[in-house]
Amino acid sequence: MANNRNNLLFIPICLLCLSCSRNDIEFGNIPDNNYTNIVYIDSVQPQLSTVILDSFATGNTTSFLLGKYKDPYLGLVSAKPFFQITIPSGVVDIASTSQFDSACFIIHLNKYYYGDTSLAQTIFVNELAQAIDYTYNNNLYNTSDIPAKPAALGSKKLKIQPSKNDSIIIRLDGAKGLEIYNKLQQKSDDVANDVNFQNYFKGISLSVNDNDTTAIYGLNGSDGNMVLRIYYHTTIPFPENKYVDFTSKANSYSFTQLVSNRTGTSLYSSTTGIKEFSSIQTNDLVFTQYGTGVLLKMTFPSIKGIIATDKIVKLQKAELIIRPIGQTYDNFKYKLPSKLYLAQTNGTNGVGTEVLDSTLNNIQYAAPSIDEIYGLNTYYRFNVTSYINAMLTNNDVADAGFFLLENKDVLQVNRVVIGDSKQPLFKTQLLLTTLIINK
Repeated sequence: MANNRNNLLFIPICLLCLSCSRNDIEFGNIPDNNYTNIVYIDSVQPQLSTVILDSFATGNTTSFLLGKYKDPYLGLVSAKPFFQITIPSGVVDIASTSQFDSACFIIHLNKYYYGDTSLAQTIFVNELAQAIDYTYNNNLYNTSDIPAKPAALGSKKLKIQPSKNDSIIIRLDGAKGLEIYNKLQQKSDDVANDVNFQNYFKGISLSVNDNDTTAIYGLNGSDGNMVLRIYYHTTIPFPENKYVDFTSKANSYSFTQLVSNRTGTSLYSSTTGIKEFSSIQTNDLVFTQYGTGVLLKMTFPSIKGIIATDKIVKLQKAELIIRPIGQTYDNFKYKLPSKLYLAQTNGTNGVGTEVLDSTLNNIQYAAPSIDEIYGLNTYYRFNVTSYINAMLTNNDVADAGFFLLENKDVLQVNRVVIGDSKQPLFKTQLLLTTLIINK
């Protein structure tokens, strides 16, 4: 081994263990080039698994998901939003000579989608039969469900183009529209205030046809972005078309039901509760799809081996390289998440604090570096130096690791398929840069 600080030496852990003596060096000083070498280690193999949550909160978001898509790895994923609507703002005066025309429901898109948008889906607007109420602990979850009235208020079959369309308009049943119109015109108690209105009209759910398994779309869930509109016209003193809007409420009773049917996939289980599948059980693949409660877990049981030698003085850098499996993603149907982050975890599989960037003030996000030509060198890269240092020096972190997660503030269903160490072209790696002492 040449005594040169700039040599790039790739050596396995076992070679580091051959030495059992250390040169005396004061750690307050930087050793000169005759004493030290920079050594790169890539032989620490992360242990990968997929953790499936049985339920998770999906309430009080500013976005909804709607639709279904069938994933070749994760099965059938369906999304169905639920929300309340409220009375019009201000005083509504409808003359007795006015006449009802029609009613419609307006949905605003947020341009997000996942799956195949080339086929049409049928969207149903349903009036809820019961008031939305919390499922548990003042929350609504991906598994929560509120019964709807049997007949849909309206439906529409269409091909959604999320990059072009900003809204969808669905004509509603005339009888229900007329009923609401009459209450407005007669100043019924049911529309006098929001509390009364919630007792009368308990909310809306949106869904798609059972056989529509093409794509999931993002909807704008902010206040007022879902609209039940009543059209009418006046004739005195002159003809004039008018409308009144009942708009959506973005409150803690707004949520998206997100259900996955994993029958026939490597993640299928016939029992409920949190499940963990090692990569060995899932054909040397692991998965992350935070929006459906699928979490990719990484631990490093062999990390302690690199300090079995007295030669290592300092871990200078630890980088985690995560490579999506080629041909499991594309630019249109199965897009890679635009950014991912890490959260700490352990044997309990709880989602802990986020891994921070170098400032220790912000969450460290990684965007994908995409190999557009060959698809062999696409990866996400994270600097985890301080966290790996903790694993090296602490005795109580034997099961410590990371979850790989998507942006927790936006509800989406993007997924990534990752390979373990048995995937020669797409394996996940922990790359260590160490400072060692020469004899």
